[in-house]
Amino acid sequence: MIMKIHAIALGIFIFLPFFSNAQSINKAKKEMERYNYAEAIQELTKVSDDKKSKNEAISLLAECYRLQHDIINARLAYSQAVTLPDAKPEYYLYYAQMLQSTGEYTAARDMFLKYAEKKPTDARGKLFVTHCDSVLGSWKNIVPRFEAKLANIINTEQSDFGPAFYNGSLVFVSDFNPAPTDDKQYGWTGRGYLNIMKTQPLKAGDYWGNLDDATEFVSTFNQEYHDGPASFTADGNTIYFTRSFYGKAKREGIFKTNQLNIYYASRSGQGWGEIKPFVLNNTDYSVGHPAISADGKTLYFVSNMPGGQGKTDIWKCDFINNEWGPAINLGPSVNTSENEMFPSLSSDGNLYFASDGHAGYGALDLFKTRYQNGEWTTPENLHPPLNGSYDDFAIAFEEGKESGFFSSNRPDGMGSDDIYSFRIPPTPPVEPSFISGIVKDKQTLLPVAGATVFVVNPLSGKVTILKTGADGIYKTRVLNPAQYTVKAMMPNYIADCTPFPVISLLPGITSMAPRELLLDKLVVNKTFKIDNIYYDFDKFEIREDAKPELDKLVLILKENLITVELGSHTDSRGSLDYNDKLSQNRAESAVEYIIASGIDKNRITAKGYGERQLTNKCADGIKCNAQEHQANRRTEFKVTGFAEPSGSSDWFEFNKFTAGDEIDQKLLPVDFLLQCK
Repeated sequence: MIMKIHAIALGIFIFLPFFSNAQSINKAKKEMERYNYAEAIQELTKVSDDKKSKNEAISLLAECYRLQHDIINARLAYSQAVTLPDAKPEYYLYYAQMLQSTGEYTAARDMFLKYAEKKPTDARGKLFVTHCDSVLGSWKNIVPRFEAKLANIINTEQSDFGPAFYNGSLVFVSDFNPAPTDDKQYGWTGRGYLNIMKTQPLKAGDYWGNLDDATEFVSTFNQEYHDGPASFTADGNTIYFTRSFYGKAKREGIFKTNQLNIYYASRSGQGWGEIKPFVLNNTDYSVGHPAISADGKTLYFVSNMPGGQGKTDIWKCDFINNEWGPAINLGPSVNTSENEMFPSLSSDGNLYFASDGHAGYGALDLFKTRYQNGEWTTPENLHPPLNGSYDDFAIAFEEGKESGFFSSNRPDGMGSDDIYSFRIPPTPPVEPSFISGIVKDKQTLLPVAGATVFVVNPLSGKVTILKTGADGIYKTRVLNPAQYTVKAMMPNYIADCTPFPVISLLPGITSMAPRELLLDKLVVNKTFKIDNIYYDFDKFEIREDAKPELDKLVLILKENLITVELGSHTDSRGSLDYNDKLSQNRAESAVEYIIASGIDKNRITAKGYGERQLTNKCADGIKCNAQEHQANRRTEFKVTGFAEPSGSSDWFEFNKFTAGDEIDQKLLPVDFLLQCK
């Protein structure tokens, strides 16, 4: 992670007050001015127990560990620094960040609030409180999309990061050097300088599996100081990479750390051509972390140049008319007041980057954005396991896949920064789950073969079409629990349907329908009672509570090519002529309602039977109670014939569907599930 923090601080000037104190304190400060934090820590450790020097040593140690990104030691040092009598407000901010990086979000939240109280003019305190709230709140329920593991073989106890794919190989950077000499030692870390390395999967194309031992990529790309990370054009013919030089210049008494620059080279025969500096390199600020588009026409990079949004920003430039254009800042949607870095591109057009300014889990997190409709979309946090409380950065996707590698300094690695592989977890094979039921004739209770069964899934809006076999059974595989509905239909039968709730699925288990589906056969002159058709006393207008029952008859007519007679009956009270007229009016009112619902008037006639077809003994002169009279006041329909298909719009041709079809529920009539209560 050290090289990454180096990149954050490049071009940033550090001012430290000078105090006359113990010799080790003075020497440590001088080393810190030169960014030799490893040497400064050695000096400060000598006096950390001295009563006169302890307080100053603690605050300086905390600063060194933070800039080295030694989270554990920085957390300990800042926990002591905030207790000092002259504790600066920044100590609370840095302590909170260290707590956040170790996953102690509640404690970090409290410390951010204290910082906000001590320095209310800095918006970061309250902003970072909201970041902790996200982790402690809604983000707890996020289901991981990827799985990740430490990449095999290539990681060392030092810093390995910045993966990139190149011609079947994985290219990355490493500062691994078991025993660097003084001239090969980087004072910031006390370790070696970064070199560009490469490896290959032992099994071609299997980057999730074992990788081969790492070797130097190309010796000409590795010079005296830092080299890498790198980015390649899609054809593999051009490389862009970061290179730094150690600047010992001193301006106005202030040391400036070494700068990052971008260099590039193109293939030449079997090797690489001349290494050239990128046109936007500058001695006053850093330009690094290149990410080249597949066509080589746009370069994304990181810089702390003037005009940015924060400490380090992501910029881009375009290759137009055979030359690179000006630097363009990606703007406040992507860049924050903190650090954005390590851009990378995937083949589907997404831009990935690391940030410690957007809402995250702590330190650097990985984010995704996309340029569409003339602007960058709000960056999306990639969440665990790609992100965690430690630094997560520098991601690379395999071409056309949702897998690849990223970098992290999480404590389960080999040491410092490590490279992790990630992928979408493979779906384990499981035995399928089914739902099943049986369709029978309502009168004979015998199985109905060849019935069409519609299985409606309201969650997906999809309908599966089934056909019953000789045993009348229907059966289909289901993938998710849902409040299914099943409906069986057969030509010249009244359909039947029922809700079929599936609460949970068990592999290999078949859920049975709550009841059998019973189809009532339509036969000429067969009469069917329509329940709950009531009229106000001495009235024939259709009441609201009668309409749902008449709608069921409308549906039967839409689903079967039949002609019917709708008959209305009264009880025996009243004169014969009066009851004949009343029942005829009632039958005609019902028919008018049905015709108004879209049924051809030639398919239905009205007939008033008055009191001429009583169902019980309650004729004139016989005393009966209200319930017995009610049994005679009924509405029925009788099949009078079967019509031929005529292309009319009032008939739903359900039998056209084939078993195994999956259709959109929108293709069914709106009242298709009317009777499925």
